[in-house]
Amino acid sequence: MDISPAFDWFLAILCLFLAVIFFIGKGENVLNLFSGKNYRPKKMDPEQNRKYQTATGIFLLILGVDEIFMALFPSVAMGLISVCVSAAALIGMVVYIRKMLGQ
Repeated sequence: MDISPAFDWFLAILCLFLAVIFFIGKGENVLNLFSGKNYRPKKMDPEQNRKYQTATGIFLLILGVDEIFMALFPSVAMGLISVCVSAAALIGMVVYIRKMLGQ
């Protein structure tokens, strides 16, 4: 029994669910769940916080759609494409957030 497509569907649903949470502006609570006790949040004004959550939501949306394609077309080639898309989305998100925060 191959559980790979089932796992891909689970991850797709989880990523899309988290994307919705970030798009509605409640993503800060999710981030706080995974922050360590030594974590010091960056000081952001509400507009920057909203842009940060939107960028994270877009990243999760890309990952969710990518996982849907992985579930529908399981192959080595699709796996490589998925890794490339995920890396590009992560790099794009980091560049956008650094530009937004002025670093």
